[in-house]
This record gives sequence, C-alpha cells and structure tokens, in this order.
Amino acid sequence: MVKKLRTIPIIIFMLEALLRRIPQTHPKRNDIEKELSRRWAGFRGEQSLDYYVESLFNREEYTVFHDLRLPISNEAFFQIDTLILSPSFFTILEGKYILGELFFDPNQLERTLDGKVDIFPNPIVQAENQQYFLSALLEKYSIPRVPNTSFVVITSPNSIIKPNPDYPAVSQKVIRPAAIRSKLDMVKQKFRNPILDKKDIQKVTRLLLKLHTPAWPKVMEKFQISEEELLPGIYCEGCNHLSIKRIRRNWTCTICGKTDKKALFKLLMDYTLLQDSKITNQKFRELTGVSSVHMASKMLKSLNLPYKGELRHREYELSVEQLRKLLDM
Repeated sequence: MVKKLRTIPIIIFMLEALLRRIPQTHPKRNDIEKELSRRWAGFRGEQSLDYYVESLFNREEYTVFHDLRLPISNEAFFQIDTLILSPSFFTILEGKYILGELFFDPNQLERTLDGKVDIFPNPIVQAENQQYFLSALLEKYSIPRVPNTSFVVITSPNSIIKPNPDYPAVSQKVIRPAAIRSKLDMVKQKFRNPILDKKDIQKVTRLLLKLHTPAWPKVMEKFQISEEELLPGIYCEGCNHLSIKRIRRNWTCTICGKTDKKALFKLLMDYTLLQDSKITNQKFRELTGVSSVHMASKMLKSLNLPYKGELRHREYELSVEQLRKLLDM
C-alpha cells in the first residue's frame, strides 16, 4: 500500500516561474533551462521506478513511501527516493537518471559521455547512509530495529553500467527498474521473521508522514539572480508574454486577447515561489499594475488570505497549498 505518493518537485515549478520572469537575453537563462531539463528527466526516471514498484502493491505486507525528506537534526535532513517497509525488513531504492557509461568505485561514480568524464558522489554510499539515518531515526522513536538494505536503481535506459570486479557492491546493489521485484523477493527470503506488527507499521507510517519536511530550494540564490532582475506583469499562456492586464473586471492579454480567470492566482504563485510568502497592498499593485489602493485591497480580501497588521501595514500570507486550491477551483 502506498502511503506517500511522488509529486513533481517544487524546484521544477520554481525554475519554470524563473524562466517566465527573466528576459529572453538574460545571461543565466541557458543554465536555468539546462537545470530544468535535468530535473524533469530525473523526475520522469523516478516515475519509471514507481511503475515497477507498483507491481508490489497487491502484496499487503509492503508499505511504500515515495520522496521522503526526514530530519537528522534541527538543521540537517536526508532524502529517500522510495522506501519499502515490511514486517521483517525495509528497503531503500535510490533512483538515478544518469546518461553515459557509469563506473562505480568506493569513492565516486565516474560518468563518461561524449568523451567527457564527470564525477558524482557514489550513490551506493548515499543509499547506505540513508539506511543508517533511517535506522537511527526509528530507534529514536522506539521502533523495533529491523534488518534493512538498499539498491541504486539506474533509471536511464541509455546508460551503461560498467562492471568493477574490485567493488562487488556494484553487481549486488546497482540494478535496473525491472529487477526491483526479483531483488525484493531475494531480500524477503533472507529476512523471513516478522519483527513489526500491524500497530508498529501504523506507528512508523504516522511518524514518517509527520516528520517529512518538504525542501524549499533557494533558486534565486543558486543562480545569483536578484529580485530587481525579475520582470513585472502577468504571464499569458497564449502568447508567452507578460501582457495580461485588468480590463473591465477581466484579466485579458493586451497582445493576443486571451482571457484568463486564474491569471492573478498564477502571478501570486510565481511571486510565492520566487520571492516571498507575504504580500502588501503596495507590492500587489506593483505586480499587477492595478493603480487603485482601494481596488487592490478589495481584490486581496476576496482571496480570503490570512493576514497580519492593519491598514497600510497589513501583510497577507501566501502559501503554495492555498494558491493550488484557488487554481484548482
């Protein structure tokens, strides 16, 4: 049974918002586009991993969590692509979408692509660290200790895994998605004795869902882009310009004439993803082009957002979850 589904990473929405908000000639645009393409490829690779994990869903003994981010301390976290929990063991799957020839050694992963060699952290060690951190976390909350293992799942069909006879963990732990089921059956045969009962599984489920802390990447900082470089205006999905204005109570593109009833929510989503989770009347007017203080106040109040302060000092609180609800209405 799946207890936590995989969703599109927030950084993808942030990168897409950033591309909408910078000029076509911005010097960082190419870097942002490459990062966005890489993130989408990685997410689709994880989805292919999920397809094979779904074959396990008819087995009641397995509880599955996708895309967990759990605390090591108040300031440090570890991430798990997929966790499969059973009464007798848990298994971590670390998905990697990496093109080219892949050579693993204990210290690193070497990728050769188009004659160029790139170095990555060893994902086998990454997954083993996740095993350690998860075991320590469960022990902290008095969960009975269970055997555990991990596998690195190479999700790119166009990569080549090169053998390393001096590092046997490669042949044991680096697999393709199609091997997930058979590897899990082998683990099940090895660890047959149930340790966790139904109440334990329920306790672990509640704990992991409670402790899961979504990341909030600082994409502006990553690409060294200041708020002053972001273009104002409301984006038109019809002609790809920041050209929507408030015209006779409608949000209408001044270039192609397209009307978008949810244009304001999309603008506020971009603002929340890139800039701030609070907005004032003045900032709202700067973003939307609405000149009237009274009209801006009326529009903000209509969104039923929580706020702090009064009159011109009032700050409205924005959240991705609330804006998604408005977009889905």
